[in-house]
Amino acid sequence: MADSSIKHYIFILCGGTGPRLWPLSRKSNPKQFLSLLDKDSILEQTIKRSQRVVDTQHIYIVSGQNYFNKIIKIAKNFNLTKNIIIEPEKKNTALAILYATIKIKQIDPNAIISTLPSDHYIKNIARFKQSLNKAKTIANLTDTIVTIGIKPTSPNPSYGYIRPHQKIDDYYSVAQFIEKPKPKKAQKLIDKNSYWNSGIYTFSIKTLLSEFEKLQPEYFSIYQKLQENLNYPKKIEQIYRQSPDLAIDRAISEKSSKMTMITATFDWSDIGEWKAIFLKSNKKKDNHAIINSKTQFLSTSSQNCLISGPEKKLIGLVGVNNLAIIDTPDALLVCNLDSSFNVRDLVSLIVKNKKYKTYFLG
Repeated sequence: MADSSIKHYIFILCGGTGPRLWPLSRKSNPKQFLSLLDKDSILEQTIKRSQRVVDTQHIYIVSGQNYFNKIIKIAKNFNLTKNIIIEPEKKNTALAILYATIKIKQIDPNAIISTLPSDHYIKNIARFKQSLNKAKTIANLTDTIVTIGIKPTSPNPSYGYIRPHQKIDDYYSVAQFIEKPKPKKAQKLIDKNSYWNSGIYTFSIKTLLSEFEKLQPEYFSIYQKLQENLNYPKKIEQIYRQSPDLAIDRAISEKSSKMTMITATFDWSDIGEWKAIFLKSNKKKDNHAIINSKTQFLSTSSQNCLISGPEKKLIGLVGVNNLAIIDTPDALLVCNLDSSFNVRDLVSLIVKNKKYKTYFLG
């Protein structure tokens, strides 16, 4: 029997820059602060979803100093201003989760924690709640790190993949994690009944720290230093500066023998690229979709496009198909929806060019 006295906490990881959703998503205003599929920003949607699972006081937002002002405005509306954990430097999800775990360990060392990316789009919230509650129970009973697998709809190279091993009751042991394989390998994994990795993890503090100590001794040493110096901000900055940069998937998931998986029963998208936005959008005539109600367009002999434009600007489509057309006051993107995961490569070119880098970094 699960111990009902064990409290459940949620970390919302809010440090990404969303380059594949350029030009709407910029380093100064990334996708989690945008309203793309709802009147609420993606971060606001994530907070509201989390409130259905745990008490508001058990929700923490983890991010960098760059986004503090944006987060505090949103947090005020949810009475979460005291639950913002600011990292001194962006060092990927492994260190973000470790640092936030130290903070919660001070409050409740027996806590079960779920980590949620701030930029997911999820429907069927009741089922999402059931899944996270189930993950909490499994994490508590089995001393494993539980992830949620998503049944793939395509060989998407933007996602990590989970190859399940053996079904145990209503969850699976995990044979292998494969991070962002090429499309051909992704298709082979799908053919072998693999799942997309949602990036949602649930674990006890004890289990997570044990796995870091065993699999990532350098990170565990960093954890110990951070814990010893929590009251010394300058020292924390120095420790961060010297720390490696690894995603939790690379640091732990791919190496751990203590990973388990449950399958999602809710509708999920990481809305990490324009095609994902298109697929989740309401469609208009000729199967076109718009980002917001102020976008104006006319279309002839064209189908299946995602369109966004400034107010009072008319976009005309003639003889085009399957495009993302994202127009902003200072930048325009036109790309094939099937290649929208490659927008990240375009952003890499932008930031490497002194003349153009402010179009993403500014």
